[in-house]
Amino acid sequence: MSAKGRGMMRGIDLKCGEVANQVVWTAFQKGLIVETAGPKDEVVKCLPPLVIGEDQLGQGLDILEDAVDSVIGSAVNTAA
Repeated sequence: MSAKGRGMMRGIDLKCGEVANQVVWTAFQKGLIVETAGPKDEVVKCLPPLVIGEDQLGQGLDILEDAVDSVIGSAVNTAA
C-alpha cells in the first residue's frame, strides 16, 4: 500500500483491484463516496472539494481509514 497524487487529489495504491473495490464499497456503506482508478482499479482515489472544512475532512479520512482497516484486516485474518 502506498500514497500517490498531488495536492488534494490523493490516492491509495492497494496493489489489487478487488481489495480497492471492497474498500470503496465499505466506505460507501459508511457514508463516504470514493472511487477507484488505475489500470487495474487498484487505487482508491480521494477528491475532496477545495472548500472542505477541517472537521469534514477528518471525518472522511476516519471513514476511509476504518474501511481500509476493515478490508485489509479481514484479508490478513483470512490468510492467517
